[in-house]
Amino acid sequence: MLDNRPYQTRASSGLKRPHRLALVTLPPRAFAFCHTFGLTVWIALVESSGWSLILPGLILLLWPAVAYGHAALAHDSKRAEFRNLYFDSLLFGIWCGVLDYYVWATLTIGLACFMNNMVVGGLRRFAVSFALFAVGALGWGALTGFEFRPYVSIGLDIYQGTGAVIYFLALAYVMNGQNRKIGRNIAEIKYKNRVFHALLELGVVANRASDINTLLADSLKHLHADFPEYGFAVFFQERQRPEVTRYAAVAGLRLHPQDECRLGSLLATLHEPHANTVKLSERADGEQLYATPMTGRLSMYEGWLIVRAPKLDGALERMLTLFVDQLAAATENKLLHLALKKTAERDGLTGLYNRGFFESALQLSIQGKIQPPGVDFAVLMMDVDGLKEVNDRYGHMAGDQLITTVAERLKVLCREDDILARYGGDEFVILFPSADLSAPNRIADSIRSHLEGQRCVIPTIDGRNVEVELRLSLGSASSTEVAAQDVLSLADDRMYDDKTQRRRERALG
Repeated sequence: MLDNRPYQTRASSGLKRPHRLALVTLPPRAFAFCHTFGLTVWIALVESSGWSLILPGLILLLWPAVAYGHAALAHDSKRAEFRNLYFDSLLFGIWCGVLDYYVWATLTIGLACFMNNMVVGGLRRFAVSFALFAVGALGWGALTGFEFRPYVSIGLDIYQGTGAVIYFLALAYVMNGQNRKIGRNIAEIKYKNRVFHALLELGVVANRASDINTLLADSLKHLHADFPEYGFAVFFQERQRPEVTRYAAVAGLRLHPQDECRLGSLLATLHEPHANTVKLSERADGEQLYATPMTGRLSMYEGWLIVRAPKLDGALERMLTLFVDQLAAATENKLLHLALKKTAERDGLTGLYNRGFFESALQLSIQGKIQPPGVDFAVLMMDVDGLKEVNDRYGHMAGDQLITTVAERLKVLCREDDILARYGGDEFVILFPSADLSAPNRIADSIRSHLEGQRCVIPTIDGRNVEVELRLSLGSASSTEVAAQDVLSLADDRMYDDKTQRRRERALG
């Protein structure tokens, strides 16, 4: 069986776009060889040498196409084009010999060959090109005899000089174009590096942020620091209620009233899919606002990333898409992390902090008291009296409802900095960081005044509603009284003393 893999490889390589060097040298090469063919025809007509000089000159017309095909079909088109430039020197050297070393043509053609090779390869290629040109010119003379044609006519000199000027100007134009392209590529690489650096920073910010608001605010600050020429804003709305803005952050951008109006109309239609960046408005300072949607990127929210920029080009639009993806992914991860954290540190029944979280917070307070400057803290222990009787008489659903009711009313009495936790089945505890005994005593007084003795209605497992009287035993302690590690034990002892005293009082009637 014949192996056709080489043929397939060759055919597939022919479909590839050749290296840019082969593309940019094609027009100057075609012009140079066609111009040299015209020079040959002129000399043939002037000296009546006829087809004996013109027919061999047809190779000058064929070579540019052959050279391009050689580069296009080669596995390494750049290396193939380097070989083509060498062959240009050799072929032009031979042809200068064919034309009997017409001085003006030999000088300009040789200079063009040397310049082409020096531009792409420096002095080494210049030397090789010079050697090949000389070998071609002298070799042809050695084979056919050395004859010199220093001058033909003024018209031919003008023709050759004009062609040389056009060629060198074209070569300069090509080089200038390549320099501009290199400059654009360098600018694009720098821009991509800035984007990559910003994306890395966004990842770091997302890991450090404690909540969604911090994540968005810090992310936009870093974006604006990396891209000070732009301003940024981000808005998240609830998916079921798009008119409600849940999260927002702004950096380097001030929205005018008309911008907010336009943005509001966009946010109100979030249920309609927006796939691309849309123009929000054109500002008086000549810059514009663009909004990139986060449609489909968030599970619970819809949102927009707003940017202030002079214009929207492809690079900026791609950057915005990357930033939107990164912000959406970071937000989703943070929401998941916060949900898991809440599950780990919250009591499933009441939603209060659980015992594990409270004990961690207590250890921090103990360390804060032991280490200078020695910050005091306090604890209030609480026990719901009568929970066992409610469970035995009405069922555990009623007992759970009693615990939930007590938790809700305790939350109303606590300050924002107080740490309220469910410590056990019927026990609650409040940690007061940076406080003395006055803080738990204040809460205890509020409980006695506003919660103790109140009656609440709770459902039973059989569908009835029963009234239960709320009663709590309390015990408080502070690090101003005992060693920091003994505060919880003292509060617990005082709570059980209070429970015992209250039982005696009820027994006595």
